[in-house]
Amino acid sequence: MKNKIHCRNLDEQAKVFSLASSKKYSSIFRLSVILKEKIESNLLEQAVILALEKYKAYKVKMKRGFFWYYLEHNLKTPIIKQENDFPFKKLGNKENNDYLFKVTYFNNKINLEIYHILTDGNSGADFLKEIVYRYLELKYPEKLETMELEKSEILYDSENAYMNVFKKSCKNPNATKRAYLLQGETLEKGQIGINHFNINLNEIKNCTKTKAASISMFIIAMIGYSIYETNYKENNGKKPINICVPINLKKYFTSETISNFFSYMIITLKFKKNKKYSFDNILEMVKKQFEIKLKLETIIATMSSAVGMTNNAFVRKIPLYLKKFFVRLGSLEMKRHFTMTVSNIGKLDIDKKYSEYIDKFFVILSPDWAEKIKCGICSYEDNLVVTFGSRLKDAFIENRFKNLLIENNINFKVEKHEIQAI
Repeated sequence: MKNKIHCRNLDEQAKVFSLASSKKYSSIFRLSVILKEKIESNLLEQAVILALEKYKAYKVKMKRGFFWYYLEHNLKTPIIKQENDFPFKKLGNKENNDYLFKVTYFNNKINLEIYHILTDGNSGADFLKEIVYRYLELKYPEKLETMELEKSEILYDSENAYMNVFKKSCKNPNATKRAYLLQGETLEKGQIGINHFNINLNEIKNCTKTKAASISMFIIAMIGYSIYETNYKENNGKKPINICVPINLKKYFTSETISNFFSYMIITLKFKKNKKYSFDNILEMVKKQFEIKLKLETIIATMSSAVGMTNNAFVRKIPLYLKKFFVRLGSLEMKRHFTMTVSNIGKLDIDKKYSEYIDKFFVILSPDWAEKIKCGICSYEDNLVVTFGSRLKDAFIENRFKNLLIENNINFKVEKHEIQAI
C-alpha cells in the first residue's frame, strides 16, 4: 500500500518568499550552535531524523501549482554533510532530497539553514534546539535519558496564522520611500564577511537601563549611528537610513503554528543637512519609533497590508508564472527601501541537563545586492551574540560598532571570519 501524500498551502509570508526568491535574493537564513566537543556525523544524521518525527510539518518539499506553490509530504531522508560550500546557496533538489532546510557541520559546529518559505527565525531556533537535544542524547546515553515522543508532542500545527488577525483595507503605516543603500567594494560572489560580537549580556542590560531603552533599541541605535558616522558620511548620504526590524507575532497573538508568523517595522533615521547627530540623538529617534510602531493597531495594520496583496481577488486568479514576474519586479523596488535588516530572535532557553554541552548559538542573515550588510542577534545564558554578515570588503561599520561598545564600558570579544568554499 502506497503512503498517502499530504499537501498544504503556503502561509502568507511564504507565498511572497516563494515568488520573490532569486539568485540575487535567496530568502535563506542560518542558525548555528557551537558544542563543546567535535560533531559525530552519524549521530547528527540520526538526530535530524528523530527531530523530524516531532516537527512533522517540516517533512515537506515545495511543488509548483498553477496559481501558487504548495507543500507536499516528503518521503525521502534529509542529507547531512560537512560544511564545504558557500552559505545561503539555493537549496537544490539533489543537495538535500528536496527539503526546505539544510543541516551541515564542521568541527564542533552545527548549522541549520532554512528557506524562509518553511518558517521564521523563532520557530527555526526551536527546531535547531530539538536537533541538538536528540544529538546529545545519542552521544551521551549514559548521562542523558532518551525522551520518548508522546503523540501530543508531535508538531503538525502549520496553520496560516495571519488569516486569524488579518483585517481588510488597512493602509501600511510602514510605507517608506527609497533608503540610503550602503556603498563600497564588495567581496567576490558567494563570499561573506562575518563578525560575531560576543557581548556580556548583564553588562549591556545595565547600560540599556541607564538609557531607558531595551537591548533591541540600543543595538539598533548603535548600528544606525555606526552607519551614519562611516558609510553614510563618507558617501555624502542624502536618503534616510531605513532599518527593517522583524516582529515575532506570537508575542502579541495566540498561535501554536510552527510556520511563519512575523511582521516587521521600519526604523527610519532622517538627518538634516549641516546638523551633527550624536549617538543619544539617534537612540531617541529609535525609542520614539519603537513606541509608536509596536502598538497593537500598528502591528495589525502593517501585517494586514502585507497579507492583503496575496489575498487580493485579482492576484489570486493570476497564473503562477505571471505572479512570479510581477512580484520579483516589485521586490527589486522594495529592496531599495531598506538599508539593513536587524533581526533579534531573543534568548534561547535550553533545558539545564543539556546546557553543559553547549557553548553558544548565533544567527546569520543573508546579505544581498541591496542590503549589503544584515545583522542577526540572539542570546544564550550570559552571552549576547550580535552577528554582522557583510558583502562589503571593508568593516568600517563593524569597527565603529566595536568602538561604541568600548565607549559604553561593555565587555565583548570579536570573532572574524570570511566564509567561502573549504
